[in-house]
Amino acid sequence: MSQLDLAAVPTEVRTSHQVNAIIGSWASWLFDAMDAGIFSFVLLAVAHTFKTNLSGVTTVVAWFLLATGVGGYVFGNISDRIGRKRTLWISVLIYGLGTLMCGFVQNMLELNIFRIVVGVAVGGLWSAAAALISEVSRPDSRAKALAIMQTGWSGGQLLAAIFAWTILNPHDPQSWRWLFIYASIPAWATAVYILLFVKESPIWLANRYYIARSRKSQNMLSIFNRDYVKTTLLALLVSMLGMIGYWIILTFVPSYLQNILGINMNQTPVFSVWTAVGAIIGYLVYGYIAEIVGRRISFAIFFFGMTVVIPIFTYVASHMPLTNGHLLLTGGNVVTLGIISALLGFFTGYFSGFGAWYGELFPTSIRATASGFCFNVGRIGSIVGILLAPVLISSIGFSMFIALASISYFASGLLVFTIRETKGTTLTADN
Repeated sequence: MSQLDLAAVPTEVRTSHQVNAIIGSWASWLFDAMDAGIFSFVLLAVAHTFKTNLSGVTTVVAWFLLATGVGGYVFGNISDRIGRKRTLWISVLIYGLGTLMCGFVQNMLELNIFRIVVGVAVGGLWSAAAALISEVSRPDSRAKALAIMQTGWSGGQLLAAIFAWTILNPHDPQSWRWLFIYASIPAWATAVYILLFVKESPIWLANRYYIARSRKSQNMLSIFNRDYVKTTLLALLVSMLGMIGYWIILTFVPSYLQNILGINMNQTPVFSVWTAVGAIIGYLVYGYIAEIVGRRISFAIFFFGMTVVIPIFTYVASHMPLTNGHLLLTGGNVVTLGIISALLGFFTGYFSGFGAWYGELFPTSIRATASGFCFNVGRIGSIVGILLAPVLISSIGFSMFIALASISYFASGLLVFTIRETKGTTLTADN
């Protein structure tokens, strides 16, 4: 290994640099996820405000997912060019502003525009944060470090549920606006923390020097050259299949519970809290499993776990006892539905693995571009499920529609074995 490489590779598991990078990335992802997740709690309220139907509102979700794909690819390339820290900071400012403006929109067009703004930032932030954490972590702790960062997503979903629970008022159809306004506030504090305490990745800094010395070219199409195109497309497909099911669940389960159980919009967050808690545990458990058995097997375990759990969730939810068409929130009912919600959340722990695996599959010069493309463009596949939702729900029923998400998980569980294992990979300035 050259002297340049040794200078670029982290030598300690816990330094102030690494801790601040993890905290800054975690907080960014936490509030990013909260801003992304609150929309699922207000689908019906927004439809009522702007006098549209479920199909009209789900179009907003589809555009949001498309924007995350574009943002992940474009901002990933920006991160490879201007650095991880600056891209992270810019992304936080953008999603904070976009979420704030959602509270003041006057029509569906304006709402679409600002949710697209949030989506671009969601995609861009992950690309920079995942690359930063990958590059400041040792090979034997990288999956765990990224698992910690990923808990920010489920933590954000938990915060979204808590915000929705406390702010949404079933007697005030405009209360959803305050949800967006309050949810934007933490972004500004996070941006200040990044600016003051997070340092740039030493591997990225060394790579700037390496590229300049070796006259290597760098552009957004590098991930499609013959050395990387197969890996790029396979990783993209794994992401796409893994996210079709996830975004169906994230987007429609609150409305699903309102529909089949007859509960109010401010009651569904109770079950989302259980899901988020299960996810936090799942993210951390995944990180430890991935360090032991490798990236591929750990992904397969969680994908196949989702394949089994989703039908169980819909079966139990659709067979809950109702009183006059409504689920009574008794202790037994809350615990029963809460446990299967937590189990559903637990097996989404595979999201911890994308950053580590994709970061190890590609060299530093295109790491954020490739990771951002494969992870975030994968969300675009979810658009199919989102747009088909109104038609499928009306034809096969809400429960069967949710259960269909397990098919994509089964396929992704098989596909992971077509990509090479990277456990133990050391990242340097030139790999």
